[in-house]
Amino acid sequence: MKYLQLHKFLIRLINTHLSRNQFLILSGILVGLSAGTAAIILKSTVHYIHIVTDAQLDIFNYPYLNLFLPLGGILLTIWVVRKLLKGKDGRGVGNVLLDISQRSGVMPKFKMYSQVIASAITVGFGGSAGLEGPIVVTGAAIGSNYARTYRLSYRERILLLGCGVASGISAVFNAPITGVMFAIEVILVGVVFSDFIPL
Repeated sequence: MKYLQLHKFLIRLINTHLSRNQFLILSGILVGLSAGTAAIILKSTVHYIHIVTDAQLDIFNYPYLNLFLPLGGILLTIWVVRKLLKGKDGRGVGNVLLDISQRSGVMPKFKMYSQVIASAITVGFGGSAGLEGPIVVTGAAIGSNYARTYRLSYRERILLLGCGVASGISAVFNAPITGVMFAIEVILVGVVFSDFIPL
């Protein structure tokens, strides 16, 4: 319900008070807040899963269980992806670049949450995966779907996709300049100076 109210409010702002550049700045802020929140959820979930698994190891007093935790996490992740996410899982930065080049930056909605769920389980159980790929996919999907909601052009869609990526990287690694530079170097090829403001 609140989402619909926010949507109607933004449409009214666009039509009456905001210029296109002002709307893009506001959109960059909203996409950034959403992707940053997703990054916080991802990091917090990994942390809490790790705390729970460590507590179980202390209860059973069997340190060699540490050897089997990553395998258990991977098996649990496979089950979650197959059963709960219906096999939908687009991993890695490469898939984001593929979506940009072949689908004009249009990303499926399930990518806004699938990577957070699957990666939190894998990394929380000690799997040797990082958080960079999952948060790039999640942030990019948030930006892409926001742009689709407001029927923005290709250039604006890619810009908001970059905003999602930049804010996700910034929140996960506590490095805002790194997030912006990553988005410019990897996602936004041929960036214009005016695009720096939303980023």
